[in-house]
Amino acid sequence: MGSMKVRDILKMADENRFAVAAIDVFDYQSAAWVVKAAEREKMPVLLMFYPDMSHFIPFTTMAAIAMDLAKNASVPVGVHLDHGKAYEVAVGGIAAGFPSVMYDGSAKPYEENLAVTAAVTKCAHVLGVDVEAELGTVGQGSRKEDFCNAELYTRPEQAKDFVEKTGVDALAVAIGNSHGHYVCEPHLDIKRLDEINRTISTPLVLHGGSGIPAEQMIESVKYGINKVNIGTEFFEQCKKSVAAHMGKDGFVLDHYKEAGEEVIDFVRGRIARINPGHFSL
Repeated sequence: MGSMKVRDILKMADENRFAVAAIDVFDYQSAAWVVKAAEREKMPVLLMFYPDMSHFIPFTTMAAIAMDLAKNASVPVGVHLDHGKAYEVAVGGIAAGFPSVMYDGSAKPYEENLAVTAAVTKCAHVLGVDVEAELGTVGQGSRKEDFCNAELYTRPEQAKDFVEKTGVDALAVAIGNSHGHYVCEPHLDIKRLDEINRTISTPLVLHGGSGIPAEQMIESVKYGINKVNIGTEFFEQCKKSVAAHMGKDGFVLDHYKEAGEEVIDFVRGRIARINPGHFSL
């Protein structure tokens, strides 16, 4: 077990009809809690790092931490750089040691997104690095128009053209999902997801996993989602648990075990929710 390529973990998910929980982590402890949760569930997991976090911890440091945790895990663990919104960011992640990166050009015109994604993928594949891209608009849950407008969703025929011309290893789709807190309950377009999944064989990714109702999450996995990104809910759970166990003097180290158990339980719940077939290693 231990460190495994993201593309191989997603293939395992596809073959066994579950989705891999991909958690945005921000330091050693948050990453360690995620790995511990996966080990207790006997399930694979992905550790992701959001580029803006580099203001606090360098790419090279986080990549090294995550890879070390992955190497020593008793379950398959993949390491991934999330949402690189420029060619330089995605390729910088490769140089820093991430074995999988995302180039997110979804906000750009289609032809530009395609061209830059293809360039990132060409560079990455030479070095044995996996690439995720995004097609369609996965905006912000704080704006209803971002996730309730079918005009912004991923189109199956365009997805086919995109993956054929870029060679990406995974594709994040827009089917009524958005990042952050949703201002109202989202309603995933499962029919569209099924059409995309029937059109292309590339593993599909659902961003904005925080706040999507459990029953819709399960349906999305049944109809082709192989990776579910979770960031907002995880950050909030870490903050809540650490604050709840902080001593009166503000010193938290003595209480990390209690806080960690709460976070681990949260992650275990999210892993189980996207494993409708109850697959186990």
